[in-house]
Amino acid sequence: MILITMINFFRRIRNLPAGKAGKMADDNRPLKPAWPAGRYMRYAMGEIALVVIGILIALQINTWNEERKDRKIEKVLLINVKKDLQSDIQEFKNVKNFKTSQNEACLRLLEYLIDTSKPLEDTIQFINDFQLVVYFIVPSSNSTAFDIAVSTGYLNNITSDGLVNELSNYFNSIHLEQHVTETKRFINAYNENNLIKNYPMFSKHVLALDGQGGKYALERYRNDNRPVLQLQDIRGDMSLENYLNELSIRLTIGITGLEKEAEWAFGLIQKIQNELN
Repeated sequence: MILITMINFFRRIRNLPAGKAGKMADDNRPLKPAWPAGRYMRYAMGEIALVVIGILIALQINTWNEERKDRKIEKVLLINVKKDLQSDIQEFKNVKNFKTSQNEACLRLLEYLIDTSKPLEDTIQFINDFQLVVYFIVPSSNSTAFDIAVSTGYLNNITSDGLVNELSNYFNSIHLEQHVTETKRFINAYNENNLIKNYPMFSKHVLALDGQGGKYALERYRNDNRPVLQLQDIRGDMSLENYLNELSIRLTIGITGLEKEAEWAFGLIQKIQNELN
């Protein structure tokens, strides 16, 4: 459409009369002989040049429009990926806080197992520490924007190849996932084969986790008057001591891994922000 309009415009300029007076004068003049062939050739070449110029201008305008569209897509994509990375950082922080609390529970229980003369300082905390070491939280990954970009091909709209590679490495990284899967299997196996078979895991003093960062009392045990877990019940259990030591090591590794993932995500956010500025 742009090309046709420009060609018509140039043709109107070429055919524009000199004015009303000029036209009247031309009407009273005798006819002039036809133009020489060389003049026709120059005229034809000039019109071809105008057409070529019009095509080039139209193509350039179309290229500008496509580039502007691509930049809009890139901006929206980077903003959404940035939001996912910010969610990841918050998720890593929440899981890290839980794992830190869980590791502290492991260390308190290990103190009672290793130092057999250490008296029980807080029965309620002891019972809930024992309950806490069987839980496990899996950090969730927020990769919606990146996954959509890959499936739709919009990832190619990001102009920085280096940033594309770093985002791909981050969202496809499996190191933390492998550690999480192995630790989860370790906890579940020991819990099923040892703890729930040998110890009273629940009582009216236990606060169960609600999966949202909170805790709640088990109403069904409100009138339970049976003896609760005591310190002497676990002392001498070498299997439990080994489990708590191994769990503490795994939790420490997991906490370090979460910190590194958060640093990685934060670095990517800064690079995205540089692209958006």
